[in-house]
Amino acid sequence: MQFLHISDTHLGSRRYNKESREKDVYDAFSQLMESAVREHVKGVIHTGDLFDVYKPGNRALKFFIDKVKLLRDKGIEFINIPGDHDTPKIKEELYPQRLLWESLGLIKVLMGDQDPKFYEMVEDGLSLRIYGVRHMNTSLKDKLIFTLNSLKPEGDRNVLMIHQGIRDILPYQGAWQLEIGSLPKDFQYYACGHIHTRVIQDLPGGGKLVISGSPEIIREDEIEGWKKYGKGGFLIDLSKKEPTVQSINVDVRPQEVITLNVNDIDNELVKLRQSYSGLKKEPILHIVLEGDSIKRDYAMKKISKSLSGLVDFYRIYKDNTVSVGSNQVKVDERSTITDLIRSYLKSQSYSDSEVELILDAIDKYDSDEAESILRKFAEMGR
Repeated sequence: MQFLHISDTHLGSRRYNKESREKDVYDAFSQLMESAVREHVKGVIHTGDLFDVYKPGNRALKFFIDKVKLLRDKGIEFINIPGDHDTPKIKEELYPQRLLWESLGLIKVLMGDQDPKFYEMVEDGLSLRIYGVRHMNTSLKDKLIFTLNSLKPEGDRNVLMIHQGIRDILPYQGAWQLEIGSLPKDFQYYACGHIHTRVIQDLPGGGKLVISGSPEIIREDEIEGWKKYGKGGFLIDLSKKEPTVQSINVDVRPQEVITLNVNDIDNELVKLRQSYSGLKKEPILHIVLEGDSIKRDYAMKKISKSLSGLVDFYRIYKDNTVSVGSNQVKVDERSTITDLIRSYLKSQSYSDSEVELILDAIDKYDSDEAESILRKFAEMGR
């Protein structure tokens, strides 16, 4: 008895207001749906944040409807709980899932505090009951615990779907609503959403807690987890009491946080182009700048020119450049103006040959040679 566990697909997300990023989200979802059909799963369980917002655009809705119809044609159920992103912010508004469920009959939705409490699938004489609880924010923590404890796992195999911050994994004030010790007992598989990096954990009382993560890199803080664990979903087999969990990875656009030193920007960019040329998908780079802030503007122009055609998108993630106070020029009372200029230029990392050219240009600023000297300086890359 197999099913596919996915989560946090954020359909309609348009990160950096780029159409390519919206298409990346759709592409990852499409790959997962193809896997569901290929693996002949009984159902797809989605643990929240199906859409990026609770009022998804027409493109996101049409895309999902078209994909889920393909599943229905193959006899594959799609079961979902609402996450925080697709929970209405106005009390009277409807969950987008209710339109797909009650009006169109395309998916099944579990809320936890409303009927139905579970969906049941039967295969080879075994009953699989899938329970789920919608996302509840921190102010509803007590209601969340009460709702979870009201669920009675009475199938041969039992799955619980939740979309919450878990203290043992997100131990930050205001980030969690639930502790592992508060989970109800006797479920074989605890399917979790909300956290975007994959986690598989055996629970002390039995069962597996599995966080599917987002199938696309939505934020830069997910890059490290993507490198370690990949992105996609999990193929779950509950033929036996102990579930087996297999990663289903999808091909995503690579992203990287990189550091560039503006003091040596030309060499840095040569190495960067060598590292990211020829990739199947143009990457997204989150750039940390360091070095002397006086050279930042020059570096920004070089970065823009060098990365054009190489990356899908880049941004300055952090600017750690500083004014180099330690490079103050020491003034000797016997120093000449030329000595002071030479000392300053060296403090700004100009080479000896560059310094001499600049001094020569200053010395001959009103002569015909000045233009020739400045041309030589420009040819040196300054």
